[in-house]
Amino acid sequence: MGAIPKGVISFDPRTKMLLLIAVSAFIFTNTSYLAEASILVVLMLIAVGLGIPKTALKGAIIYIALSAVKYGLLPILPNMIAANFNIVAVTFRKLLPCFLAGGILVQTTSIRLLMFTLQKLHIPQTLIIPLTITVRYFPALSEERQIISDAMKLRDVKGIAKKLEYVYVPLMITASNTADELSQAITARGIDNPVPKTCAIDICLRGLDILVMVASVGLLGWTIAKMFLYQGGYL
Repeated sequence: MGAIPKGVISFDPRTKMLLLIAVSAFIFTNTSYLAEASILVVLMLIAVGLGIPKTALKGAIIYIALSAVKYGLLPILPNMIAANFNIVAVTFRKLLPCFLAGGILVQTTSIRLLMFTLQKLHIPQTLIIPLTITVRYFPALSEERQIISDAMKLRDVKGIAKKLEYVYVPLMITASNTADELSQAITARGIDNPVPKTCAIDICLRGLDILVMVASVGLLGWTIAKMFLYQGGYL
């Protein structure tokens, strides 16, 4: 994983975790397009403030494209085709805010800080170890794919068949090796040592953290209340 970006704002990892949970719960129970789009806009502003504007821009482009397909293209297609594509478009569109919230957590939080935060929350080591390996695994594969892509450009590899062979065969081998290497690296750092860990970075809640956490708790509370109201027939 590369260097953690520096933005004009910063959040405690606990704030980002709570934000991810609240957004995920709300999105999967929400039926309003306006509310969904509003949540995405807020997440994009947070992403820009945290120093990952490219992630926010990609999210905006994909969301606009999926919305255009849903409300512009599908109504003019035959019903059978529109029904199939509608499921894909709506599913990916609803998942986008969750992916963006997850990207904010992963891209702006170092593994060391994430581990320390989880330990401070008294999460069992049996969950911390696989979680930290998983969080590090996919960025490592992405870095490896970029290296392979650069090597192909230097060698001027042409043709779809050759590109597939030169990309996916090394990537499949690397995927297996990377998992073993990450497991060994985590073990070498003493993650399975029961002694309490320390961290050079002091994590603490600031004013902005409290504001976002209150908003996240409110969103989560509203989601839970809405579920009970629907079940009781009040809405």
